[in-house]
Amino acid sequence: MINLFDNQQINGAKAACTYALPLTFNGLTIHVLADHPAILDHLEVYYAGLTASGLLPKEVHTIDQPELPVWLLDQQADTSGGEWTAVKRAKTSALGLKEAYVDTPQGRWIHKVRTGMVLFQSLTAPVAVGELNKHPSQVINFINNQFLNHHQRDGYLLGHASAFDIDGNVTAIAASSGGGKSTLMLKALEAAKARFLSNDRILFKPENGQVRVLGVAKHPRVNPGTLINSERLIDILPADERARFTSMPKRQLWDIEQKYDVLISNAYGEGKTALSGTLKQLILLDWALDSTAPTDLSGVDIAKTPQALEGLRKSPGPFFQRADGSFPAEQAQSAEVYAEHLEGVDVLRLTGAIDFERAIELLQAQGIL
Repeated sequence: MINLFDNQQINGAKAACTYALPLTFNGLTIHVLADHPAILDHLEVYYAGLTASGLLPKEVHTIDQPELPVWLLDQQADTSGGEWTAVKRAKTSALGLKEAYVDTPQGRWIHKVRTGMVLFQSLTAPVAVGELNKHPSQVINFINNQFLNHHQRDGYLLGHASAFDIDGNVTAIAASSGGGKSTLMLKALEAAKARFLSNDRILFKPENGQVRVLGVAKHPRVNPGTLINSERLIDILPADERARFTSMPKRQLWDIEQKYDVLISNAYGEGKTALSGTLKQLILLDWALDSTAPTDLSGVDIAKTPQALEGLRKSPGPFFQRADGSFPAEQAQSAEVYAEHLEGVDVLRLTGAIDFERAIELLQAQGIL
């Protein structure tokens, strides 16, 4: 067991990280260093096609851009040496406390209470400690947080949206959690030219008269309702669960929170991912399962009604660290700031009944698909 607050123990554990994997993201190369190779094998497979390193020739591992090491320690953590502060959440969970943190002069320890993983956020030496192979999603999220931090420090705004790309032109889909943004994005990927850009987070900022958008390297994690209603994806569900969910009432199925990974290359084939593009359209999902109104797509003037962007707003979270090393209070930028960043983007809203097939028809009629 490693004492998180004993720098000598931490440095000794980091020195034992003799296994390495370079991951070349858009604008940042992360050198992942681990004390056991299994987690790196998992990461290499997972990130293939989602990062520049997955798309480069095998013999090319780096390009000229900033670099950051991330250490992965497959050890139990002793969390008893600090005064932990609970991370406040907008919604309380029946499962209890999710995260707590301790700030130190070097950075911030964040304890994932339910899994026991402990993550050290630092400008120069981030570290993950815990049962890495049991909780690979938290390792992936931690690595991706370094990418998010890097670009938010450079002026990019974080958005709560999925996104797909066609010939460099990106359509983002924003909604609150459970609003259908992943399902609609995956439906859009059925178009031959459409490529996956991001499932739940985007980064965007105005640049040279356009809005540049970056995807986040994470495969979609979706609920069973998304899989049940897709011929391509339904086999991701085990046979017994497929039968159970297929017979479930629509409202009950919609409310189930049970995540499954959709690996894009496995489900849709090679060449179906993009890393960045120009944000051309933003679709706001303002529809409802129990609505009797027809599904409709209409324009939104966000200069006059910036509050329409509420579903896109996203706090950077407890991992966000400014360039000076400080951790700001968790708070999303105002809707007005989001509207300013989206100048020139065509913003549309889907209203009425939730109907994914009809939504795709409307996007096709608009020339988006």
